Amino acid sequence: MNTQGGINEYFLNPGELIFSKKPVVVKTVLGSCVAVCIYDKVNRWGGICHYLLPQAPSNEHRSTKYGNIAIYTLLHRFLKKYSSKREDLAAAVIGGAFIIFDEREFFFIGDRNIEIAVSILRKEKIQIRSMHTGGEHGRKVLFNTATNKLLVTSLELISVEDLYNPNL
Repeated sequence: MNTQGGINEYFLNPGELIFSKKPVVVKTVLGSCVAVCIYDKVNRWGGICHYLLPQAPSNEHRSTKYGNIAIYTLLHRFLKKYSSKREDLAAAVIGGAFIIFDEREFFFIGDRNIEIAVSILRKEKIQIRSMHTGGEHGRKVLFNTATNKLLVTSLELISVEDLYNPNL
């Protein structure tokens, strides 16, 4: 945790989520992972989850590294624990890039991560106000839970050879 301008800043690792009634800035970095930001427009509080895989393989796997667990856990904080109303909630879905680690295997994890977020949010009648998804590059995300301000920066990989290429 860092503090900048009186607002606490947190780095969100994969498989984690943050809900805060106090103003905080949450930072994370995404590749094929997806982050779902949810904001209560009336109460002015927010939360974000960062998950790696779309769906837990069974009910015994209750880890928030899975989208179906992470999103419902975050929604539970808003709807059950703090009594937000569905019509007051707005969501953003970020990430799900197509990242190639091995040219021989394609799992399309990013696409499946996006699909689970959209499916759950629509099923739960949470308005999706913003999507910054897909593509071939990772993203850096900053989310202010008090203002619902979201900054998404595309991250492009540059090889060492490109750094020394005089034609660039």
